[in-house]
Amino acid sequence: MLKPALVALAAASFLTLGACTQETTVEREPTAAESLENAGEELEDAAQDAGNSIEEAGEDAAESVEDATDGNPTTNP
Repeated sequence: MLKPALVALAAASFLTLGACTQETTVEREPTAAESLENAGEELEDAAQDAGNSIEEAGEDAAESVEDATDGNPTTNP
C-alpha cells in the first residue's frame, strides 16, 4: 500500500515540476553611442540641479540681507 502511494506522490511531484516554466531574458549592453547619450543627459540634469541650487542660494542670501536691514536701504547688513 505504501509503494503505490509513493509512486503516485513521485509522479505528482514530477508533473508539478514539469509545469513550472522559467523564462530567461538577456538584456543587451548599451552601445557606446547610447552610453555617451545617457552620460550627456545625466550631466545636463546635474548642471540643471546645480544651477537651481545656486539660484536658490542667491535668493536666500538676498532675503537674508533684506531681513537684516528690515528693508531699509540705508542700514548696513
